[in-house]
Amino acid sequence: ENLTSYRRDEGNMLWCSVLLFVNLLLQTGRGLSTSSRPPNVSPDIDCPLRELAWEYAKYLQPWRGQFREAFDALELGALCNVSLSSGAVYQPRSFVYRVDKERNALELFVDGKHGDDNNPGTIDKPLKTLHKAVDVFEYERDGRPGVIYLREGLYFLSSTIQLSPKDSNLTITSYKNEKVTISGGKTYQFKWSEYVNKMGPLLNGTNCIQDAAVSPGQSNSKVLYYGNVSSAQECQTACYKNSSCFAFTYYDSTSGPYSNMCYFRVDGLCPYTKEPSCTSGKYIHIVVADLSGQNPNTFTSLFINGRRAVRARYPDGNPETMGLHTVPTGYVPAAESWLPPVPHAPAEEVHISSPQRNHTHFPEFLIGIGGPVSSFDPPESYWGTKNPTGGGGRTYTIPSGLQYSKDEAFVNRTWKRPETGVVHALQCAYWGNWMFAVKERDYDRRHITWSRGGFQEARGCKDGREWYVENIFEELDSPSEWYFDDADKKLFFYPNGSLPSEGIGTVLDQLISIQGGQQEPVRDITLANLTFAHSATTFLKSYEVPSGGDWSVHRAGAVFVEDIDGFLLQNCLFDSPGGNGVFLSNYVRNAVIEGNEFVYTGDSAIVAIGSSELIDGTNGNQPRGTKIFSNFAHETGLYGKQTSPYGQSLACQTEVIGNVFFNGPRAGINFNDGFGGGNLVKNNLLFNCVRETKSHGPFNTWDRQPYLTTVRDGSPSLIPALSNTTQNFMIDNYHSLHPIDHDDGSCYYFDTYNFAVYGGFKDYLGHSVKAQNNIYVYPDAQTGVSLDINIRPFCAVVNAASRVTLPSGWDEVWINNTCIIRNPSIYQFDPCDPKDLTDLVPYTANNSFYAPDKFVYISCGDVNFTLGEYQAKGYDIGSTVSDLPTIEQIIEWGRQLLGM
Repeated sequence: ENLTSYRRDEGNMLWCSVLLFVNLLLQTGRGLSTSSRPPNVSPDIDCPLRELAWEYAKYLQPWRGQFREAFDALELGALCNVSLSSGAVYQPRSFVYRVDKERNALELFVDGKHGDDNNPGTIDKPLKTLHKAVDVFEYERDGRPGVIYLREGLYFLSSTIQLSPKDSNLTITSYKNEKVTISGGKTYQFKWSEYVNKMGPLLNGTNCIQDAAVSPGQSNSKVLYYGNVSSAQECQTACYKNSSCFAFTYYDSTSGPYSNMCYFRVDGLCPYTKEPSCTSGKYIHIVVADLSGQNPNTFTSLFINGRRAVRARYPDGNPETMGLHTVPTGYVPAAESWLPPVPHAPAEEVHISSPQRNHTHFPEFLIGIGGPVSSFDPPESYWGTKNPTGGGGRTYTIPSGLQYSKDEAFVNRTWKRPETGVVHALQCAYWGNWMFAVKERDYDRRHITWSRGGFQEARGCKDGREWYVENIFEELDSPSEWYFDDADKKLFFYPNGSLPSEGIGTVLDQLISIQGGQQEPVRDITLANLTFAHSATTFLKSYEVPSGGDWSVHRAGAVFVEDIDGFLLQNCLFDSPGGNGVFLSNYVRNAVIEGNEFVYTGDSAIVAIGSSELIDGTNGNQPRGTKIFSNFAHETGLYGKQTSPYGQSLACQTEVIGNVFFNGPRAGINFNDGFGGGNLVKNNLLFNCVRETKSHGPFNTWDRQPYLTTVRDGSPSLIPALSNTTQNFMIDNYHSLHPIDHDDGSCYYFDTYNFAVYGGFKDYLGHSVKAQNNIYVYPDAQTGVSLDINIRPFCAVVNAASRVTLPSGWDEVWINNTCIIRNPSIYQFDPCDPKDLTDLVPYTANNSFYAPDKFVYISCGDVNFTLGEYQAKGYDIGSTVSDLPTIEQIIEWGRQLLGM
């Protein structure tokens, strides 16, 4: 108890903890409020659309009651003054296993609190561990199916649960919907002693309250105005004596209306900016616990009171509540420079010219092996070739380090063990991010170099953008931060309130692994009514580039499934997985992922990735016919930014229906390639996507590599079956460009009856994409978004169409659509030849445009056509233009379109 008496009593510490928590929530709201509403739309338009999205979320998943998470993410209270009234409450769905009496199923019971692994496994004499239950099932089943019932409790796994073909026809579920958590962690008991309790050094020329935008002499939720003082030392002393002060900033006598003012930071953050007239500093309180007697592993995440604590880092920030969508971001805005890439020999290139897709922009299969892509596993990539085709196409490369500014607050701090650090950096074009294991720090040249990493996205670049560094002991200077010294087995912690007596450190990155073979798959496994928690981070493990999209991926997840026929994952919660939530690998048939929730994922929530023999995908070694139904994924991609709630590559015939996905760094749904096709994306709600990246949309597709499959008509063909996208509600906010972003080579899609808010139709370097009966609501609303200057405020966009070498843009259709727009220029067709539009523009007809003054025009080269003149050329026959509708009309159209 004496540890907290050095400076502040436990009551004040607890109040400070509450303030920090509330402030982080408010801060997230402020970040959203400055960027989630596009700049060219008014609250009178935006708020009813947000309310409709909330209504649609409840319509899709009514068992979630008022769906508070969607309400909050849409900021209906903060932005629209909507109250969350009492109403339907959350009614968790439960999977009830019905014992097959005719097949005499084997029932086993497990109770972690009262069981014993020497028991027979009956309800009265349960087993203690899941491992033992699986062993008993394998030994006693005698060909019978089985069900393992877990009683309420927290189950720590000593190793990954491995299920193989001998475990076929097995269900693992909670008993009568009791709360069951399967953990990949280990509990540690903490006996704390004081390590540091003092004010840190004065940092001249720095300001850590600039982001708070506080007026002279005023306070707000981030900053407390203390008063006028004569010096920085006096402000520092006052901060030390004040129980709510975490950091301070003092303005000297040259600061105009702020002169001699002392401010306290009270939200646990201190985002330093350069300001010559200011001096700042922090209060540092660190305690230490010796874990050597508990046989600790080197854990990458630490959970305290059920939430992931923050590894010591610079600058301060919590990836669960902060990022490029908030202010402050938790990133250093830029490096002074990025160090040149390490030279590589060229890759060995494989080009398959037969068969090839004729009359397309991406005709042949190509791949580079070794050389610049040697860091991937396997060491091969489309982006390893010398001249990869695509938007921004270039050979994969990454910087070897960075040079930091002499103004960074850590510049005078010596890192005793820089090799423990990890640098997180955004890729130069904001198409993803990298993580690097630090090799060393050169203090004279201000260099940080790394030993490995940069394989967490496939495109690469010689430069990065925003960055931060974590797992450096000397950067342990903010509440809830921690650092584990794996040499001395000591845990250092900056308390945020009263000291915790225990915590959970991660051990396993995979909790359950189900693996068979394509010729002998596992059959009929069910996991239901379970929580999966405390899995380790995976961002420095092996990544591969599965096809020609931008993704690289770690082929693993908290639940990993490979080579199976019959898999049901139902009503499970994936709480804070360190990497992917569930991963479907290679031969997967009859898989259903239904009614699950994924939150605070390190990478993606659900991933389906197959394999091919170069261009040949006819071997069937892919996930096919997977059903992704009624899942809820939010706060995804905390570490990996080229990730999604659902992503697939070398997979086909997937049904993605009834899901609610929001609050992620990139697309809500991503198809990394067009392998096989035959997909159905229907009745999904996607918003708050592309929060920390750019040049993307809520639903993104690529198709740069041709693959030979039999999906379309049973015979080998490079032409995929048609994929359908229908009755989805997508809000194109943050840095999204198009609600359905058919990028680089996308083809054979039919988009119909979608309600697309703040973005229009797009196809880039592709062909054979048809859009019909969609409603596009103010696609010009995004103009002016700061992170991405490539805004396209049009009803429809087709870029880089070509009739000559590597043709694209042909067989595009845009008919019977409704577009509400203020910009009178309704299309961007580039290039466009006003003398001959053939194959350069989509076939357009029977569209309904709503614009001010009933006026629209079509730009083509250096000519602007009125709608009538364009119709005279045979395009947009039957199309009309009317005055802007009321928002009430738009909302009613949306309800009718979505079947609400």
